[in-house]
Amino acid sequence: MNHIEVSIEFYFRGCCLTPTAVINLDECMRHEEPLEYIYKMLAAENGIGSYSHEFDVMVMEALSFHHASGLASRYLHDGHFDFDGFREAWLEESVVRVLQPIAEKYLGVSNLEEHPSLKRALIEAYQANPHARR
Repeated sequence: MNHIEVSIEFYFRGCCLTPTAVINLDECMRHEEPLEYIYKMLAAENGIGSYSHEFDVMVMEALSFHHASGLASRYLHDGHFDFDGFREAWLEESVVRVLQPIAEKYLGVSNLEEHPSLKRALIEAYQANPHARR
């Protein structure tokens, strides 16, 4: 599981607000706009309506990221999260989870990580299928 703590600081009606939430990045990456999803989850976890002036003010501020777990920990640096790098690695990991049992069943390969050329070839073949999940 990939989780990350997200926080934001903003002022609304003269008060400093600092909502925080732990985001499930596996769920987040299934959305077309992960940052939009994070802002909505952050709002929901902290009692902020997504159609409120408070929400409008909140989304104008930058998110701060902390305490990542799983694969996500490789893409967190000094409060910034590399979404593009994480998405690419997350997608590859998702594909490998589909391909690993196939490689073991038909090729006797129990760990694709030990066979990088084969892993890359299988991933490319999988991605060449226009019906493959992305």
